[in-house]
Amino acid sequence: MSQQSSIFSFNGDDFVRQHTTLLTEAGASAVGTLLDRDNPGYEALLQKQSYVGPVTLFGHRYEARYAPLLDAGGQLLGALMVCVSE
Repeated sequence: MSQQSSIFSFNGDDFVRQHTTLLTEAGASAVGTLLDRDNPGYEALLQKQSYVGPVTLFGHRYEARYAPLLDAGGQLLGALMVCVSE
């Protein structure tokens, strides 16, 4: 079982991985990649909600938890993600 994590910034349209332990299918760091809009966490985060459930990231299945990062005024700044392989 492997554990992974990512910290995302939010640019108004996409969540961008700023820091991550994930690797792409090619074995490179996934820093700078976007959260796939088909990922079930994407819509939850846009609604400033958490998501807990299964996801596929770079060809691997995980049980994940996504949580939004908000400023003091409630504006969406980014997100946190932690996951474990299934």
